[in-house]
Amino acid sequence: MDKTTSVHSEGGALQDKLEHVKALMAGYGRVVVAFSGGVDSTLVAKLARDVLGRANALAVTADSPSLAREDLEAARRLAADLDLERLVIATREVADARYRVNVESRCYFCKQELFEELERLAEERGMSAVLYGAIADDRLAERPGQRAALRFGVQAPLQEAGLAKWEVRALAKSLGLPNWDRPQNACLSSRIPHGMAVTEEKLRQVEQAESFLRAQGFRQVRVRHLGTHARIEVGADEVGRFQDATLCLAVARQFERLGFESVGVNRSGYHPGGADQIARDEIFLGGVAQFPPTMECRN
Repeated sequence: MDKTTSVHSEGGALQDKLEHVKALMAGYGRVVVAFSGGVDSTLVAKLARDVLGRANALAVTADSPSLAREDLEAARRLAADLDLERLVIATREVADARYRVNVESRCYFCKQELFEELERLAEERGMSAVLYGAIADDRLAERPGQRAALRFGVQAPLQEAGLAKWEVRALAKSLGLPNWDRPQNACLSSRIPHGMAVTEEKLRQVEQAESFLRAQGFRQVRVRHLGTHARIEVGADEVGRFQDATLCLAVARQFERLGFESVGVNRSGYHPGGADQIARDEIFLGGVAQFPPTMECRN
């Protein structure tokens, strides 16, 4: 009995959905999978490999300035662990003025660039379908990337089978995927509020700031780039760590080195789409000329 046969939810609904995905996979033929290394795209790539065979499922990671180097490396390790046939391609969405101006449809131009490249690759290699990791939850919100997928005929088997995020994680766990509980992530450009230009320099600042925070042991991390000010969002259960004056000072100094003039922490923790939200209760760590920080840090 393989691992998938033991996956059940009430009434066997989850198992039925898994079988639905497998049936969809079997009908695709040879496929290209948009593979970011997140749990959704990993599940798609894993099932495509299992159902169609390694030679018939190509996992493709798009590399650009909006992808953190840590995420690129994590995707490489994951593909190796799962024995996926994998390719890295360069995408140029950050060079597109429509993307850089950062309107609410920014993600459309990103996915347009991605799907154009994947379609070209599929045609060159004689592959019949392009797949990506959209899920049922994505139908609940306006997602410009899904409009691009519809335009290019990209298939979303997890979404078609009606899999919600908790079900994707349950299946990923049952299949032994090491990233089954990985926190949700998004491209680095999502840290910049709509209406503020996306630049490679801002993306570099965000990437290095978030890498520093993860090195301090934070798991869920966002650094919202608000011009000269950076707002940190971490898991709600991790916010209390900023009562440590030593940590506060280290963070404030590192962010100064990265070019920020002030830095704060959202007291309520991480919120999806937080770049566009106003933090009504922000813990101020200090400005570049204020060391030690001015917040209520304590030893």
